[in-house]
Amino acid sequence: MSASPQPGRAEDIEPFWLDYQRQCGIKVEGFAASALGHTRPLADELADLVARGIKRAHATLHRDFQKDLEPLPQPGDHLVVLDGAGRPRAIVRNTHVELRHFHDIDDRFAFEAGEGDLSLRWWLTAHRQDFAERGEREGFEASESLELVLEHFEIVWPQPVTAAPAQELRDAG
Repeated sequence: MSASPQPGRAEDIEPFWLDYQRQCGIKVEGFAASALGHTRPLADELADLVARGIKRAHATLHRDFQKDLEPLPQPGDHLVVLDGAGRPRAIVRNTHVELRHFHDIDDRFAFEAGEGDLSLRWWLTAHRQDFAERGEREGFEASESLELVLEHFEIVWPQPVTAAPAQELRDAG
């Protein structure tokens, strides 16, 4: 298994966050910074998909918030997306957050998650395997009824590098 993503460094994240506010002429209090993947290669891949405007949704096990006693994300929350080395790649703002069971994931969510071939089949297969491996390591049962926190978001900084192809993908779905 690959190493976990590096934590972000304030001296990298803070200027990125301030540039966003300055360039967009807004003042936003508070944000989180995190990698979306639990390994360095996955965090790199997912950060790239976000930066390119392809990944517009993400699923997290609800139990991760419960065990860390963290509040659930809310619409309007900002996240600085970090790559595997802990460098900021993009800032997203949640547009919709919901709880859903694994077996209730649909084609639309899988497409917006932007991973693999964008299909529900690919998403279910990849995440079924990932959650089973985590369950084995962390001592929980990875069942079809696992509760997930689904975050839908828009990229707000910087603008996607390849906005046109991302739009074409959305139009094709």
